[in-house]
Amino acid sequence: MQSVRIIEIPKIKAVFSGPLSSKEKFEKFIKWFSEYHASLKGELFPRDFMWYNERMNVREWFYALPPNADLQQITDYEIVDLPSGLYAAASCLNADLDGAEDWLSTRQEINDWVQKSDKFDLYVNGEGREERYPMFHIVSPGWMMEKGISIEDLYVPIVEKGEK
Repeated sequence: MQSVRIIEIPKIKAVFSGPLSSKEKFEKFIKWFSEYHASLKGELFPRDFMWYNERMNVREWFYALPPNADLQQITDYEIVDLPSGLYAAASCLNADLDGAEDWLSTRQEINDWVQKSDKFDLYVNGEGREERYPMFHIVSPGWMMEKGISIEDLYVPIVEKGEK
């Protein structure tokens, strides 16, 4: 069974948390996007993506907006382009449940898979390139967390071989 999926995140607008350098900033953003997401009708999948910005050494969060979003309603946060492109993705335990052991193992498995691939390379940040880091979001229902069940999808940025 293949556990790594290749997905393409399109160029879409997203609400950007900015650096989550305090618990207050983290809680404020999760409250905002949870309320916003709950107001949408018929949503099947999470729209939030978190990453660790390695250059700035801080967590950052994105919330991908639906195509018909009223940008005038969003006043407390910056609107940016969601980091788009190809990603190799796989599921793992929420890093908070096991001290990130499964997250790190899953990231390594994705990296190994990409490095063995004859079609893809890991994306490398560099001058003039869009900044992209591994990111994740929780895909299991939030109410299951109190039962010790929390699964997230981990996305590692990739490019087709030969792409600069």
